[in-house]
Amino acid sequence: MSLPIDMLHDFGGDGPVLHLAHANGIPPATYRVIARHLTDHYHVIGLPARPLWPDSRPEQMPSWHPMACDLTAGLDGLGLRGIVGVGHSMGGVATMWASIARPDLFHAVVLIDPVILPPAVLRTLRVMRGLGLRTRQPLVQGALRRRRTWPSRQDCYAHYQGRGIFAAWPDDSLRAYVDAGTRTRSDGSVELIYPPEWEAHIFATAPADVWQDVPYLKPPTLVVYGERSDTFRATSQRHMARRAPHTRFAVIPTAGHMVPLERPAQTAEEILRFLHRDAG
Repeated sequence: MSLPIDMLHDFGGDGPVLHLAHANGIPPATYRVIARHLTDHYHVIGLPARPLWPDSRPEQMPSWHPMACDLTAGLDGLGLRGIVGVGHSMGGVATMWASIARPDLFHAVVLIDPVILPPAVLRTLRVMRGLGLRTRQPLVQGALRRRRTWPSRQDCYAHYQGRGIFAAWPDDSLRAYVDAGTRTRSDGSVELIYPPEWEAHIFATAPADVWQDVPYLKPPTLVVYGERSDTFRATSQRHMARRAPHTRFAVIPTAGHMVPLERPAQTAEEILRFLHRDAG
């Protein structure tokens, strides 16, 4: 199975290529708001991760590592070298691993609230998996219960507005998610394009081995994270600063894990400041 290059999302823009790798459950076009803040300086593109490929099945991907291979294969297929790799959440981990495996592909790396959990949390996660309890995690169960269809996109928008992870999203980010994340069915209703089974599988297989790779992260690197994130926490920041001391950090006040969708302008500002000041 290989990444369909024709599924590339091109946000446009001028300048060097910046690839934006998306989070679990969040299709690439959802990031159109933050992309607008970057396209004056970069040509922004986004390749879809495996859950969005036609006929892909969760059982074909027992860990997240193939997504890094998919990313490098996709960039190779486009003939790209020396790009800026930006990844959010799941996409941050895939981008980090891809830059370690193929440093020639990346000029600089920006990880936005990556799924690099504190070591103590990962120890608990390994115990749960050893007991066969990985599918009992609340995020997994929540994904499997996720509503899949609505009478219209407006109904979908109204369903999510002000709820859960979407509560802090501005209107244009939520509209982008609904536009990107649903398709019209034959009866005129809309359905999610990101299968909840895939979303649950991604949560269930979150990497517990990620810290062993952090010291091998070599390109100029920025980690942007939300002050209220429940994923990349202050403990992870301190641990990463020791393991990869060249890494720069920027925290977005009041934001959570969905920081590039909650605070797109501020997130883009931190990215551009880093790329123009520290990444050369």
